[in-house]
Amino acid sequence: MELSRRGLMKLGGGTAAGLAFGNTGLPAAAGALSLPASPSFDLHDDVTALFMHQKAWCAPVMQCAGYDHLNKHWYVTQVMYIPADGVTQTTRTYQGDLCVTKLSADGTTKLGRMYLMGFGHGAQFGIEATAAGQPPYLWIEYDSVPSSAGVGAGVKLCRIRYMGPPTDQPARHFRWDNAQDRADMNFLDRTPDPLQLPGAGATLSAPRPVVDPLNRRLLVRFTRNGQRQAAVWDLATAVAAPLGAPLVLRENLPKEETLAQGFCCYGSYMYQLEGKGYAKIPRDPADEGTTYITKIDLNSSATERVFTRALKSLDYREPEGMNIMLVPDPANAGAYLPRLTFGFASGLPGDRRVNIAYKDALI
Repeated sequence: MELSRRGLMKLGGGTAAGLAFGNTGLPAAAGALSLPASPSFDLHDDVTALFMHQKAWCAPVMQCAGYDHLNKHWYVTQVMYIPADGVTQTTRTYQGDLCVTKLSADGTTKLGRMYLMGFGHGAQFGIEATAAGQPPYLWIEYDSVPSSAGVGAGVKLCRIRYMGPPTDQPARHFRWDNAQDRADMNFLDRTPDPLQLPGAGATLSAPRPVVDPLNRRLLVRFTRNGQRQAAVWDLATAVAAPLGAPLVLRENLPKEETLAQGFCCYGSYMYQLEGKGYAKIPRDPADEGTTYITKIDLNSSATERVFTRALKSLDYREPEGMNIMLVPDPANAGAYLPRLTFGFASGLPGDRRVNIAYKDALI
């Protein structure tokens, strides 16, 4: 650990690997659609540990974390598991039952939790902040279907209001197929219509969302025509009506070489996180883990894949989820600066912890 130019702890770093940022031979965004060109995060920037070793409400590994910048709260998804209710973690995973924990800005205090029954796995979700003093909306998968490995995952996409009671009040369970629960959550189905997308393909699967909070856009990643694709919509338009024609569609996204662990969007760029979990010190101390971040220009075929040793001191280290965090701009009152955040699960089985790191240098 060392004191950085921002006066914060720096842990780990980034090393270029795989493709340099440039043309990969993949097709550009379909239909000549494009987004306004924006800066992108420098993947070779130092990594800052925002917080480490904090607890979410349940014991399983975190799946993803997102930040409500207007209220300074974190929201963490994980498989729901409450030993006292007599339902095993295996059953919860199979059913797609989730817990969303509300945490303080520094991760030290559990402020609330919301149980989402039959929604999916929660490996990626988006936070839509609304106003100070008001709960955010979560963009998340729903209608869970178990895989052959016994892991439930949503086959549709929705927008719901966070409705978790404070930790000192009884928990509440929300079902996507219950009329009263849907009304209370202001439930909106926002599963993309493949017939509204450029190109061929009448079906799509595994839609997963993320919100770009600064540019107010929604990105949904899915599989279509056997390809990994991503489409972007204006957020206000996506809230007002079912998803129609997107601002941009990116076909044939590069697939993770190890294990997909999350993604996010800022401006005209998408970022993907990958890597496998491991315990204790890796066998080769010069090569800690398999965590990579890939940057994708949504307007072209340019990609860059960078290896990171972020938070390499963790006893158990598994990359989990990405999102964009906004923080006040000290040089511009009322404005915000973006951070590229990504999580790691740590700790022992039955006592996993939440860790959040970020990069913030733009190029």
